[in-house]
Amino acid sequence: MRSGLTLVLSLALTGALVAMNISLHHTRQAAPAADPERKLTVTTKRLVRNLPTPPAAVAHTSPPPFHWSALESPDYATYAANLRAIGCPERTLRDILLPDVEKLYVDRKAELADGPEDRFWETADQRDARQRERETKLRSLELEKRALIRQLLGADWSFAALKELRSDGFASGILEALFGFTDFGKTEHIFLTHALFQDEVRAQQTVTEGILLDEDRPKLQALRDGFEFALARGLAPTEVEELRLRLAALEGMEHVQRRNGVAVTGAELREIAKLRADTHDMLAKALNLDDELYPAELRAKGEAAFNELLRRFLGADRFADVERAKDGLFVELFQSTDKQGVSKAALVQAYEARRAAEEQAHQIRADAQLSSEERSVLLAALRVQTTQALSRSLGPVGFGAYLKQHGQQFTNSLSLPVTRMQALGQRSDVIPVK
Repeated sequence: MRSGLTLVLSLALTGALVAMNISLHHTRQAAPAADPERKLTVTTKRLVRNLPTPPAAVAHTSPPPFHWSALESPDYATYAANLRAIGCPERTLRDILLPDVEKLYVDRKAELADGPEDRFWETADQRDARQRERETKLRSLELEKRALIRQLLGADWSFAALKELRSDGFASGILEALFGFTDFGKTEHIFLTHALFQDEVRAQQTVTEGILLDEDRPKLQALRDGFEFALARGLAPTEVEELRLRLAALEGMEHVQRRNGVAVTGAELREIAKLRADTHDMLAKALNLDDELYPAELRAKGEAAFNELLRRFLGADRFADVERAKDGLFVELFQSTDKQGVSKAALVQAYEARRAAEEQAHQIRADAQLSSEERSVLLAALRVQTTQALSRSLGPVGFGAYLKQHGQQFTNSLSLPVTRMQALGQRSDVIPVK
């Protein structure tokens, strides 16, 4: 058990513990026999702390002092029943039992770790067979843990998922953006449902060993459909739709933002997310099943349909902004000159010159008919030409801001080959970039 158990229960159960009857202690000493179903499901015992023996009872009229040992039991079902008997809230009970069960199974899984890796006498087939056997045992332990949790708490719960859900930091901000439309209970339902189905998907993918056969797809499709059905058990239809829209807004649309040169209102972003959700299976994507369930040709058609709908919604000019925002070259230019008074037309002109230079540099390096000397001369001339074009488009201030932030990338992509630069040193026809 966790060392903080005393504090947790004291805060939640102060009044109930004082009035607890001595009969609970006697009940613990004679644990009830488990029914046949329980014997089949609960196959594990927990470790009990070594607590000091309570002092001998003294004849008096006041209730005997409470000792935590009165609750302890090596049997999880008895332990849970003892906690419920003193009025422990289900949420507190869950917070007590889940870490305890998780620790037990972490230790049991660690026992399955491979021995020394230097088994030179094994063939590749023997190693693969040993790994498959270990994965089978690990999966069996995982299912056993789930069955125990389900019996103790009446539902499927994941300690790892709850721990992540309650963590602080960057991940918590993403979770808030994704699940902020629900109360905490429904957020737990969404997050835990996803975690459990994601585990099932990984287990199925482990079985297929990366080779998906025709008979495997129906199993994965059933998992995707089961995920949607499980979500619907705890969410209203409008909430499931809201989840799809938020998934769409966070997946594949990260470039549609002001800092990348794309200005959209909140209402427009929601409509764009709806267009994406209507042309992509967001629940399959959430389980990383998109590639397995949909052939590449079908996925390409969905992306093309989304882009066409987006072009109609935004218009040709703003759609072009979205397309440029996908290119890191444009993002570099925009973010470094955003506050320097560079017009959009000048920025687009600089981007086109920069992109054309990248393409020409690639062609020069790939041309096998050129000698090393010829390739070096052409790259040096291209760099001078591009430098002058960017300076004219962005102006001295804008070009200086760009070089300050991204000069190294510019130098690396349009410079002489490293060996030639070392041999020739600084040339008069290469403009230095600070």
